[in-house]
Amino acid sequence: MTEAVAVQRNDTSPKRSDIILDVKGLKKFFPIQKGLLRRVVGYVKAVDDVSFFVREGETLGLVGESGCGKTTAGRTIIRLYEPTGGDVYFSSRVLGENGKPKMVNLAQMDKSQMKLIRQEISMVFQDPVNSLNPRMTVGDIVAEPMRIHGKYGVDSERVIISLLERVGLRPDHLRRYPHEFSGGQRQRIGIARALSLNPRLVICDEPVSALDVSIQAQTLNLLEDLQNDFNLAYIFVAHDLSVVQHISDRVAVMYVGKVAEMADSDELYNHPLHPYTEALMSAVPKPDPKYKSERIIMQGDVADPSNPPSGCYFHPRCRYAEAICKEKVPEFRELRPDHFVACHRAEELTLKGV
Repeated sequence: MTEAVAVQRNDTSPKRSDIILDVKGLKKFFPIQKGLLRRVVGYVKAVDDVSFFVREGETLGLVGESGCGKTTAGRTIIRLYEPTGGDVYFSSRVLGENGKPKMVNLAQMDKSQMKLIRQEISMVFQDPVNSLNPRMTVGDIVAEPMRIHGKYGVDSERVIISLLERVGLRPDHLRRYPHEFSGGQRQRIGIARALSLNPRLVICDEPVSALDVSIQAQTLNLLEDLQNDFNLAYIFVAHDLSVVQHISDRVAVMYVGKVAEMADSDELYNHPLHPYTEALMSAVPKPDPKYKSERIIMQGDVADPSNPPSGCYFHPRCRYAEAICKEKVPEFRELRPDHFVACHRAEELTLKGV
């Protein structure tokens, strides 16, 4: 058993040696400031006590409505945003000893340590236009992480060309600029840059949402092929449930900064335990034109993360809510093997899946 399982904190940490990322109680609050003195009068709880784990070589999908905290969670894990609270344990080979990975807490690392860790964790951003420097050639964009980490050498151009070819671009694209490419090609450049340091974990922040449907399929297939070739683990942030079902091994459903449910992809889509998950699944388009949709229309608006309701955040929109839902915050617990849910009534409800 490797050192990666040395840290065990609660029910969401399975006792397995292949855990590469273990997020515990992660919080990211943004201050609300008013007046000339910019006095803090409250906080937007973008990520509020989020816990999940990622196994080596698997894809964890993060889904939910816009504004639920999916992107913020990904950026906080990699410390693009400084966490307000919680722990992010990562199995690092760079900081390990004798070739063995070591579980380290990213939330407590200084800048020099995080620079080392970023060789092992990279990110593919949502916008393939603004995430690429328009003044840099494709070769320079892909080489930039290698230069920052002192990995650029005499053979680096050959490595960059190999990466470009692996993501479906040609060697002559090396000297071109981002504006000369389509949206799908720009996203492939971003993927090549993310792989330039041979990472173990890649955070994909809605990497296909800005692309045409036909290009989405190509990009998803590329990500799956790269995962198999390089043994990558993905955190795949998206709001398209069909896309998440296609690419994810497990799925975590977020609502107003919290994880409502997390399970194996097939289990979650077919046997949801949380009413919010059931409502999301009812909105997934069905391929059969004769199928009569039974979409669940949720009443009310999404809760305000700066002033969330008491108890379960979802209770104002939940058709199954009872008094306890309004008074007590539900515990995020494992109800079935590897199936976690935060709902007081999960045991007694029979919900419909896809």
